[in-house]
Amino acid sequence: MKTLYEPSNALEAHMLHDLLLQEGIQARVDGAYLQGAVGELPASGLVRLVVGEDDYERARAVIQRWEATEVPAPIAPPAAPRAGGFRSMLAGVLIGVAGAYFFLRAPVNSDGIDYNHDGKLDVAWRYSPSGNFLGTRVDRNLDGKTDYVETADKQGGIESAEADEDFDGVFETQYRFRAGNIESGESDTDGDTLVDVRSSYRHGVLARVDYLNPYTGLPLRVEHYRLSSLQSADVDTDKDGRLDTRYRYSPSIEVIGQEAIPVP
Repeated sequence: MKTLYEPSNALEAHMLHDLLLQEGIQARVDGAYLQGAVGELPASGLVRLVVGEDDYERARAVIQRWEATEVPAPIAPPAAPRAGGFRSMLAGVLIGVAGAYFFLRAPVNSDGIDYNHDGKLDVAWRYSPSGNFLGTRVDRNLDGKTDYVETADKQGGIESAEADEDFDGVFETQYRFRAGNIESGESDTDGDTLVDVRSSYRHGVLARVDYLNPYTGLPLRVEHYRLSSLQSADVDTDKDGRLDTRYRYSPSIEVIGQEAIPVP
């Protein structure tokens, strides 16, 4: 299974789940109960909509159509008989909540830049009907396909992003942001759905890259950077699960030193 979308809350997750089922695509909502455990905290990173790898591209197209569709104003339900007063009141409340959510979060319009003048936005900023900024979609290699998507929080600040770094149509990399800067990233470089590269940033600047054994999660190599320049690397040379050798590098990335890492 592969993460398709990180909804803002469980309501959106189940709505999209039903939409995918209507298209004949099997999907699963993960983390809906976790959101309930954290109360009013944002659901980002907790609730996920996942699909099988074979259905990923078709499911992405469904999600993109949904995001590009303007949501009409909710229609008030007809008056119910007095005997069903409580149920009618409950239905009205649910419709009102759903309508308010879609008004605040559903993307309807985009503005942006068409760099190659082909009639398609290469950078598109998405807004809800109420004018809230929802995120950005970017076509970095100008091939007509989105390969980088940023998602904004309720205050309009970027909180997460996903990227297709090799432009093969699969979003294999996810980023997390803090105070407008990239804080961390994870990538599945070989398409097996397991994270094998994890990056860390300090104030938005690359500080560390961990190359992982995807099955154990243990690092095989940990690189340390300063001003995007490789300074040193700790390596598990005998593949026993422990980093045992440290290499130091010159600005031209030549090995200038080597030492054993003491056993803790």
